Amino acid sequence: MKHPYLTTRADSTHYYFRRKVPLELRAQLQKTEIWVSLETPCRTEAITRLPMAALEYERLVAPARAAAASAAMAADAWLPHGMRAVDDEPHPYHPTVQPPGTTRLHALHIPRLVERYTVNALANDDEVRPTYFEKESDEAEADKDDYDDEAHRTLLLEARKQLRRARASDDFSDVREAVEEHLTWERAWLPAASAEFATLLKAIADAQLAVVEEELRRLEGDVSETPELIPLVDENDTWEAALKCWKEERMPSPKTVNDVTRQVQRVKSHVGDLPLSVLTPDHVERFKTLCLEKDDVEHGRVNTILSLLSPLITLAMRRKLTKLASNPFSGMKYPAKVVELNRATVRTAFTMDQLNQVFSCPVYTQGHRPGKGGGEAAYWLPLLGPHTGARVEDLCRLTVADVVQRESVWCLHLHDSKREARTGNRTVMRHVPVHRNLLRLGWLDYVESHRPAGGSAWLFPDLATNQYGKRSAVFSTWFNAYLRSPIGIEDPALVYHSFRHTFQTCGELAGISGQVIDELIGHAPDSRYGKKEDGFKRLPFALLIEAMEKLDFPGLKLGHLPYAGRT
Repeated sequence: MKHPYLTTRADSTHYYFRRKVPLELRAQLQKTEIWVSLETPCRTEAITRLPMAALEYERLVAPARAAAASAAMAADAWLPHGMRAVDDEPHPYHPTVQPPGTTRLHALHIPRLVERYTVNALANDDEVRPTYFEKESDEAEADKDDYDDEAHRTLLLEARKQLRRARASDDFSDVREAVEEHLTWERAWLPAASAEFATLLKAIADAQLAVVEEELRRLEGDVSETPELIPLVDENDTWEAALKCWKEERMPSPKTVNDVTRQVQRVKSHVGDLPLSVLTPDHVERFKTLCLEKDDVEHGRVNTILSLLSPLITLAMRRKLTKLASNPFSGMKYPAKVVELNRATVRTAFTMDQLNQVFSCPVYTQGHRPGKGGGEAAYWLPLLGPHTGARVEDLCRLTVADVVQRESVWCLHLHDSKREARTGNRTVMRHVPVHRNLLRLGWLDYVESHRPAGGSAWLFPDLATNQYGKRSAVFSTWFNAYLRSPIGIEDPALVYHSFRHTFQTCGELAGISGQVIDELIGHAPDSRYGKKEDGFKRLPFALLIEAMEKLDFPGLKLGHLPYAGRT
């Protein structure tokens, strides 16, 4: 077995321990290498003396290392603790267990790993070679240690012969120690039994041979420039690079950035922090399975996660950040039938009894206004929900100026948050006629009470916004909990969004067409019907007025509420 620190000298029959001095200690020690005579011409005996020589090496460098550490501590004492120099000696290579702090490599990394090995070897030669030809001022003391280029050439030729023999016999056992050491210092890891490790052994042997050939040429004065050291991992071929590119090009909302970033961390946790170039549909399939089994995520949510991740890969491919030929996330969503069959909670509409239960709670009978309910929002938003079919965020964003008359009919000029998200236009609006029940309950009086604050004033100013500026987030959480207690509706399928389903159900029972219901609640209408209005297909407003006049809630009891019975 080859021992990295065992060597001989041309002017001696004894074996020597030889080890390079770390770069940062050479100035203090005034040496580039330390040689320790093992005092024996017997190789077997010399090997047994290597440990003692290694201890002597450590004794010699210890003072310089301590001085360097002390200087480093003084130099960075002003830095935060997280940025100060630390002893980050890498963990030694292990053939079966990945050491902490290392990166699991793949076949894709091997060329770069080998290139880094070659560059390091040549850089070391650049550093040491000039010292071969330096002469001591005192020739009498120098004659013993004078460099012998013929001896050096002989060693290189012998190394070349051994490496060629290893290639011919396909026996790279002598290279293994160098490979393990290189992996250790690169903080990288491959299992010793893997095909990649076998490939790396052969590649490092080839690299060693190339280095020997180059050193022989350099001895003859044919010195070529050592290449620049490249990163082990292509920094473009990563999730981080794709995420950065996506954020720069798409300029998504902070909430979307946060969601996508969390899903990137999820995929790295489940299938590994792999280069994008090695991702396959098998990785995506495994990711889906772990989302279901480990994270307890529903099939529909898994599809949403894939929709968040896929554009990053598509953009990385288009920008040439990765060599992927096709997007492994494409076509990997669960079919709609599978999603529906495995849906844990199916949102449903409220029954009339349940609506009456809602409107008999303390908010409506005792004047309670819970803080998280947003003051008067706790009263009006549950009433607006089933009477408009609007999304809760669209209702929460209502301002005084959004209650308008169109063709002599009072309307809510609602933001269309879904169209806004799809188009990036933050001012997509639609008109929804105000239902007669809301007029009877004093909705317009409530609006008028806020008019002195100006048209841009919120109609529900006491709503709390979340970190992403969503006005409905805190309210929705409060209301869904309030449904359970004190209202007493335990069905987990019933939440604020169920008011939207209630509007649809009651609309269908009233004979309103599906297209008109979709227009009222903010679904995109059938492209074959409707006319352009503000750049979007819209149904005639007269149809919306007619539909809202038809809409009824048989059995709904609101007579006990303030202002009830007004015309």
